[in-house]
Amino acid sequence: MRLFLSLPVLVVVLAMVLEGPAPAQAAPEISRTFERIPDKLKEFGNTLEDKAREVLETIKQSDIPAKTRNWFSETYNKVKEQLKTAFS
Repeated sequence: MRLFLSLPVLVVVLAMVLEGPAPAQAAPEISRTFERIPDKLKEFGNTLEDKAREVLETIKQSDIPAKTRNWFSETYNKVKEQLKTAFS
């Protein structure tokens, strides 16, 4: 039953895709596209910057860096003590 329903839907979707864009959806002039590239790149850069700042602030506010630093310090001190006792 599912196959009978999915095949016509698949055929309709495939026909729409192969038909191509409608005339109203045709690509604008290439010069307009090139004119908008710097604006799009600036917008992309701004959103990327904002997201990176949010991530960094989240990391700074969390206690993960402090816990990681403490764990490395403790592990380093343990290894150092073990080496001292082993080679003494």
